[in-house]
Amino acid sequence: MYDTPAVSMAQLQELNSAETVVLTVNKRYARRLLGHLSARLAGAGGTVAVPEIVPLGAWLAQASDQLCFSEQWQPAAHQMDRFAALQRWEHSIEQCEEEGYFLDVGQAARLACEADTLLDEWNIELKPGEASIDFERFMQWRSHYRQSLEQADLDDANLAAERVLKAVQAGALHMRHRYMVLHGFHEYSPRLQSLLMGLQNMGVEILQLQHEEAQATEVHRVQAQDADTEWRLAVQWARRQLDEDPDRTVAIVAAQLETQLPLVHRLLRQAMHTDQGALPYNVAAARSLAEWPVVEAALAWLKALFTLATKGQAEPAMLGQALRLGACQAEQSEAGGRARIDKAWRDNRITQVSRKEFADMLSFHTPELALAWGKAVERFESVSAGAQGVDTWASVMRQCLEALGFPGTNRLDSAQFQTLEALEALLLQLAQQAPVLGRISALKAQSALARMARENLFQPQRDPRSRLDVLGFLEAEGGRWDAVWVLGLTDDILPAAVKPNPLIPAQVLRRVQAPRSTPERELEWARWMLSALLRCGNQVLLSAPLNQGEQELRPSPLIAHWPVLEMPWAVQAEQAVAQEALLDEQGPSLKLEERIRGGISVLDTQARNPLWAFVKFRLHGQALPDYARVGDMNTRGVFLHRAVELFWLRVKDQDSLHELIGEDSLLDVVQVCIDQAAQEELADYGPVLRSLEMERGLAVLSQYAHQEAQRPPFALGATEQELSWSRGLLRLSLRLDRLDDLADGEQLLMDYKTGIGELRPDKDWLRPRPVNLQLPFYAAALQDEGRTVSGLAFVRLHARQVGLSGLAAPGMDIEGLTELESAQQWTAQIAQWKQAVEGLADEFLQGQAANQIWNRNDLLYCDVLPFLRLFQEDLQDNGGEVSC
Repeated sequence: MYDTPAVSMAQLQELNSAETVVLTVNKRYARRLLGHLSARLAGAGGTVAVPEIVPLGAWLAQASDQLCFSEQWQPAAHQMDRFAALQRWEHSIEQCEEEGYFLDVGQAARLACEADTLLDEWNIELKPGEASIDFERFMQWRSHYRQSLEQADLDDANLAAERVLKAVQAGALHMRHRYMVLHGFHEYSPRLQSLLMGLQNMGVEILQLQHEEAQATEVHRVQAQDADTEWRLAVQWARRQLDEDPDRTVAIVAAQLETQLPLVHRLLRQAMHTDQGALPYNVAAARSLAEWPVVEAALAWLKALFTLATKGQAEPAMLGQALRLGACQAEQSEAGGRARIDKAWRDNRITQVSRKEFADMLSFHTPELALAWGKAVERFESVSAGAQGVDTWASVMRQCLEALGFPGTNRLDSAQFQTLEALEALLLQLAQQAPVLGRISALKAQSALARMARENLFQPQRDPRSRLDVLGFLEAEGGRWDAVWVLGLTDDILPAAVKPNPLIPAQVLRRVQAPRSTPERELEWARWMLSALLRCGNQVLLSAPLNQGEQELRPSPLIAHWPVLEMPWAVQAEQAVAQEALLDEQGPSLKLEERIRGGISVLDTQARNPLWAFVKFRLHGQALPDYARVGDMNTRGVFLHRAVELFWLRVKDQDSLHELIGEDSLLDVVQVCIDQAAQEELADYGPVLRSLEMERGLAVLSQYAHQEAQRPPFALGATEQELSWSRGLLRLSLRLDRLDDLADGEQLLMDYKTGIGELRPDKDWLRPRPVNLQLPFYAAALQDEGRTVSGLAFVRLHARQVGLSGLAAPGMDIEGLTELESAQQWTAQIAQWKQAVEGLADEFLQGQAANQIWNRNDLLYCDVLPFLRLFQEDLQDNGGEVSC
């Protein structure tokens, strides 16, 4: 666009405010300009009117509304917001791609919406032969989308902008302003240029507010070893700046702030701490509204209520989320009751909770919440069943949340109060979607609200006392501080890699120089952004990390010419201080009144890590188990266990098995066992999943039966046999999956394994502290009774592998079992197991709780791992996750 006359801030104030409108590139520029003007006028004293200051998008919306009174340029009855437009795009794509061409229709809709705007904003026209397959498909979507809008009398922002442009070019838009001042624009798209020229032709004088902020007088470059060090230096520097001058304002500007928020908040909390409290600071990183606790709780309660009220049952995971988040009646006083309900579902492996069951549990554990829940259900049922408009559902949601006691009894701070205001605005936005969404079910309305919350970004207003701001590039643009540190300026960030819209041919985007389309354009934008950042303060530091893990990084070429600043004050490492070491590995001995539950797992855990056993069985501390789900491995394992048990209760011995095979009736018997086990254990499964599990179980059990027919002769001695064992005050009970009677009075102990995890009986059982102790424990107990145990076997029952693995005395001749060299060695091994079991029991009785492991893999399934705090050296490498 041709050069626009520039005006200073002083000249802007001299213009007649009633005849002047300031058009900003976004809301942020509008807020800052209004604040700046207000401050200048306040300093001058008196009261002076300021001109109207609006973002471009808001001005276009106002202009579109004004055209309602124009017969020729009248807009549609309803203008959609972005959420509604994306809903329409998704619908059009699904209609055009009936075969399910896209896995992520939402992403396709976002790209289509962007491409639609690009075509009009940048006046893109394709030449013959330039259209790609993706572009042709997009144009089909676009045609369907626009036809659907026309039929429903709807507009989107792009169509409204096109109509305003045409009305301006025709001179049909009434303009009450003589002056239009542009602020924050660094480029002008073809559509914006046409709009401004049309306004000029109507007599509006177009001006541009010039930057009064001078470039920084002190600019230096800082080199940091990695991103963590870079952030530590920046935060340390900011604290020094604040301490040196109580009136100084400071900013830390980051290229990718949202990816480093946990580190940033931790460093700031540490650095801003004082004896009088924390220095206020502001981190300008908006996140999804759905992630804010108050909104998350509201969405969880609405989903739980609407699901139970319409379907009559819900998954415990859904209901448990609402109970855990609280923000309801008796939030504090009944928190324990809500936790007990959630834990009961996990412990009992409940997969579905009925409406009545939920109400009964609330009445028993949380009586106040139960009353509130009943009122909320009444509010919901006061609306006629079936589809309703979203404006009706938005009102019902408010009433239900109110009945539930939302947002709870805790006192709200400023951020939480602002979050509630954002939620109210979201409900209003949902109600405004009625022309687009029409009449829908309650669950679809709740789903729409949840999606809107996920897609809306929210950030509370900054603390006005804050002198330190931490923000991203775009948030910093146009701001002003005394000192600024800009970090993360590597050569892949400034300039950034191109990212053209994939629905429009790349060569077409390059021809019109559309945003993100060419390296040259990205370089131009990078230079402009760096220039804007250098106007943010008198003193500016620019930095880039040298490494990211093992990858070597380079600073942006745009900052390479600035001199490197040394920082002698930077503390690279804290000096070690003398520490007192205290090793406490001895807990109190087991007392008579203590009840220990857990069976053989008590001793197995003691063998793996004594502190783990103490925490789990003496302190009763453990991670919450996951919710049971239909189709999970636990349910499958129980089903197969039961089917095998039923099979051997029918077959009894190998001779009977041979008869079934000879009569060709084995499959029929297996099928009967599978049917009965499925009826008992797969009751919650749907018909399709249940059929698949039964088919799989039939194949596994049939293969297993044929393998058993190849063994030396045996008879079933016992199945699911229970054993009680005691030593001192320790009382344990366990159950053996199966015991076989062999020739010469010998016995084989068997344990079914339905998972595919590695089985290592030789390594697990022959070590000084044996683990997976059930079979060795049972063998030692039976040997004490004078019975002859000649083998221990894991029985793998899995679709990928069926077979035995274990240890045996010489001469057993069973495939998969490793035989020891002599009978004496076998007898000695059983005696050694007995000694190990008794030793582990004595350790547990005495309260021995050493935090020690003998094999790293022993903690693969540890449920108190954070308490043990082992493998701390892995935390940094794995981003906080312990790797075992």
